[in-house]
Amino acid sequence: MPAPRLFISYSHDSKEHKGWVLRLASDLRTNGIDAVLDQWDLSPGQDMAAFMARGIRNADRALLICTAPYVEKAEAGTGGVGYERLIVTAEVIGSIDTIKFIPIVRNNGGARKVPDFLGPRLYIDFSVDDQYEAKLEELMREIHGAPAAVKPALGDNPFKGEVIEPGEPVRVAGPSGATPAGVPILNGEWFLAQHRAASAGLTKINLDIDVEAQLTGSMEVRFGLHNGLNKSQVELLSAVRGSQINTFGWPIAVVLENRSECRPRPFGDGIRAELAFADHRTSYDYWAVRKNGDFYLLQSFFEDTRDRNAVFFNTRIVRVTEALMFADKFYTALGTDPDAKISARFTHSGLAGRTLKSASPNRRLSTSRPIQSDCRV
Repeated sequence: MPAPRLFISYSHDSKEHKGWVLRLASDLRTNGIDAVLDQWDLSPGQDMAAFMARGIRNADRALLICTAPYVEKAEAGTGGVGYERLIVTAEVIGSIDTIKFIPIVRNNGGARKVPDFLGPRLYIDFSVDDQYEAKLEELMREIHGAPAAVKPALGDNPFKGEVIEPGEPVRVAGPSGATPAGVPILNGEWFLAQHRAASAGLTKINLDIDVEAQLTGSMEVRFGLHNGLNKSQVELLSAVRGSQINTFGWPIAVVLENRSECRPRPFGDGIRAELAFADHRTSYDYWAVRKNGDFYLLQSFFEDTRDRNAVFFNTRIVRVTEALMFADKFYTALGTDPDAKISARFTHSGLAGRTLKSASPNRRLSTSRPIQSDCRV
């Protein structure tokens, strides 16, 4: 690619200032920038006005070295600076967002750092000589299009599917519980996101405890209304609080107010809670509800605290029944039509190799054998 062409506009304030501008122009040329400067490009007898007009017009970028005298001459419209002001102003008016003109502040202790015709453009401050090399690099990076901080590529939204976008219609599913696109509502992105979050939480607690105490079994519950709602987070939390079924251990979607790390919290377009305990009785609960009425729960097996090689049939019956009773109270509290249809899914994981037993030692099964696989209903 051809070297970027740069025109340098400045006022002849002093011999020292002309020497500083010459040094800057030389450094720029040494670093691959085709700097145009009157000190070597303008010969006696040449038309100064034509030189300035042609230089600015043909340049890729233009450097305006804004000393205090430069700003004064530009505002007053005097001398060569005043003429260049007319040329620059015409280009700025033609394209107000142009980045062609780069203000450089030097020897300017006044309140007005750049002329008014440049507007509120950012400038590079060369006022401190000890910072010359750093400012030169900043300038060269700008001209060469090689910024020190590169804007990262835009990634995917990690919470997509959790937030209902403004104006998005409330979900409607057919009798089979599938969207018009044929996707079961319980397979939607929101449910998948909750499953990933809960699985990660369960994995984390297992990494923090001994192998002998790890949680290997879990029950997952998904509920979804075929005709969605649109409730506030306050309404959701109130409905969850009023739907607790306190019959066996932790209720479904337990709400703990006395432990800050366990309290339900607003998240996405709903609320969620995570209860992870790695003490004398390890357990894990995760639940989430969404403004449209979707509900998700992942709960570790009670059996893992009593008999790690067993699955208690009566405990599983109680837990599923509690979840259904919770759903009835929860959707009633949200004002759902009594005839509204919902899809429900119960998944029991970590069953393989366990033996079907009773939670009560006084009740035994006539036969028992290891379970072969997980179960989904």
